[in-house]
Amino acid sequence: MLDKAVSKRRFKGMLARVFSDGVVNDAEAEEVRAILSSGELTPDEVKDVIADFVQLTWRVTVADSEISEREKVRLREIVRVLEIPQSTLPPAWAEALLQP
Repeated sequence: MLDKAVSKRRFKGMLARVFSDGVVNDAEAEEVRAILSSGELTPDEVKDVIADFVQLTWRVTVADSEISEREKVRLREIVRVLEIPQSTLPPAWAEALLQP
């Protein structure tokens, strides 16, 4: 089994790649499901990686002080595919999801 730090980095890199264009196709969704069900990372480790990914994604998204329509689509896709409860998102992210 891979070192946990390597597994976490690999998972985070995969998340960045899968969500880079804002659209997750079936193969990418399966890739995410496969790592989530592999047992390679514990549920707590998965939560930690996703939380870190969410925080980094949010910082990058608001770096220019504006959220474009493309970025909103990406944020919604991340929440949908990773099944992230809105209550765990940065408050402004959750608010951005409510905007048309």
